[in-house]
Amino acid sequence: MNIELALYGVIASFVAGFMTFVGALPVLFGKKVSPKTEDILLGFSAGIMLAASFFSLLNPSIELAEKTYESRFLVSLIVSLGVLLGAFIFFIADRFIPEEYFIGIEYRDVKGIKSVWIFILAITVHNFPEGMSSAIGFMTGDISKGVALATGIGIQNMPEGLAVALALVVKGYSYGRALFVSLISGLVEPIGGIFGVFAFGFSHIVLPVGLAFAAGAMIFVISKEIIPETHKKGYEMEATTGLIVGFVVMMILDVSLG
Repeated sequence: MNIELALYGVIASFVAGFMTFVGALPVLFGKKVSPKTEDILLGFSAGIMLAASFFSLLNPSIELAEKTYESRFLVSLIVSLGVLLGAFIFFIADRFIPEEYFIGIEYRDVKGIKSVWIFILAITVHNFPEGMSSAIGFMTGDISKGVALATGIGIQNMPEGLAVALALVVKGYSYGRALFVSLISGLVEPIGGIFGVFAFGFSHIVLPVGLAFAAGAMIFVISKEIIPETHKKGYEMEATTGLIVGFVVMMILDVSLG
């Protein structure tokens, strides 16, 4: 394992995760986001994640596998296995997470630290694969591509951080606690980054599986968590437009920086 690349990856996952907290800061100034704007921002986040899954994770996974295996069919099987494994692991994790989505979570009369940790647990499933992706992107050896991926994830973390903070403020939590939860949710990403580096960074044979694993996990989260949330308030078209714009922005980042 290249220690320098691993260090870059972990630092990148931390910076990307910290952008969740940065995105939450407008709640201190009383900034309110309409449901339509919230869905557009979340759709934008989904578009960035979707493009990152293909351009920054699956493409490098295929390229690395082709350098190791001569059979293109075997390459497709290995990459497919990684995608399915990533989706399956997070499918299993989702079974143990409350059904409330990370934006529309209902607290009802439940108060206190227990509710906060339930909320943190729910968004952990969402942020963990992002942090893993930010770090693994550097392990390919292409630093510019790693920077593009981490930048895209950092950008899409900002509207998510704002949405998380707003959801808690609406439920009666203080600004300080809302920001704290946003910070904690972002700090899950470097944990995912460290896991990704140690799990998939020791072998050029395992790394393609790790990249595909991260892509599968992110695609699962997009489909299971984000898109359904953006289609619950009647702004499906606006959210879809945000998704397409986010996809294009991440594609431009990847091509221009990578």
